[in-house]
Amino acid sequence: MKKKILISGTSGFIGYECLKYLLKNKYDITVLLRNKNKFNKKFLNLNNNYPKFKKIFFSAEKDLKIKLKNKKIDIFINFSNYYVNSHNFEDISKLINANVIFPTLVLDLISNKCKKVINFGTMMQHPKSKKLDSLNLYAATKNSFDMIFNYYQYKYKSCNFYNIKFYESFGKNDYRKKLLPTLFKNIKKNKLTKIFTSKLVLNIIHIEDIFLSLDILFRKKIKSGSYCLFNKKNISIKNLINSIKLKNKIKINYMSNKKFKIPTRKIKKLPGWNSKIDIKKKFLLNLNENN
Repeated sequence: MKKKILISGTSGFIGYECLKYLLKNKYDITVLLRNKNKFNKKFLNLNNNYPKFKKIFFSAEKDLKIKLKNKKIDIFINFSNYYVNSHNFEDISKLINANVIFPTLVLDLISNKCKKVINFGTMMQHPKSKKLDSLNLYAATKNSFDMIFNYYQYKYKSCNFYNIKFYESFGKNDYRKKLLPTLFKNIKKNKLTKIFTSKLVLNIIHIEDIFLSLDILFRKKIKSGSYCLFNKKNISIKNLINSIKLKNKIKINYMSNKKFKIPTRKIKKLPGWNSKIDIKKKFLLNLNENN
């Protein structure tokens, strides 16, 4: 019997790409979407290729309660995320609603009947150690949900709860306001990219390696807990740029020469998972395809 999977947060890059991957692999998918997405072109296009995948549209808390009440769910995957590095006053309610309130409402409705719950977080929550730290409000909201997640894990022993975290991610069709997508876009448009230090080093995994983590979590019996996905090779952004053909035509402004250190990973790797995709090769390949 096909696993019945409920997914939230598919409006974002990672959630949407994972949704496409799971649909291609013929899982029984239901997606939680706010009413404003009823006429979203990317979901309408998906519907043409996969007419059987189900969507639950909601506008308020009571909608969720009514529509999830009798829903059979084997696995819930939470990709819901609102990110800003430095928040404005207007961001506060968005951060709390997307990163704390909404996923908590869903957890409360489905945890008693799920076999597995998978939540995606960030290593930004652990800048110094395994302990949760909040260097910005975004991390604080993600940390708040971690505590709530732990409560449901404690309450529902028959369900496995997985908190999956990574540093950075990248993939084709990635239009987020993060460094690699921004660099990619600016190179194509011949625009200047500002990078805060010439010594910037990042740990980046490819979206296909996130697909792999889902495959493992679906198939294997793994103990509940927090796990990290990480690339064995950190990437020097300056070296990446220098490896691009016609690099002299690329407009880069390094703002400083400050040293940059990736926080030491204290969370254990997801059992059975290893990064497969070479980010540098993928970036250059995608760049060449678009030129």
